[in-house]
Amino acid sequence: MSKRRVPGKPEPTLHILEEHAQRIGRNIADSLPKGVGFCLLVFDFGPPGGFMTYTSNANRGDMINALRECADNLEASSNA
Repeated sequence: MSKRRVPGKPEPTLHILEEHAQRIGRNIADSLPKGVGFCLLVFDFGPPGGFMTYTSNANRGDMINALRECADNLEASSNA
């Protein structure tokens, strides 16, 4: 990913990204019907190893399974 700078905006920190993810996640959770899960990944466009966080309304094990399934589907569709 290439780094995109927005003039006048501070460099992201993990704390800032976590706050944004939690705020957005509350809005998503409030907007979804019961029984629907979500995950929001928030990351910077810096080099590998940069800041990344996520928020979800699912338990950790279910979220890991959903992320694996998502990655598998993305890889399969890019190889088609």
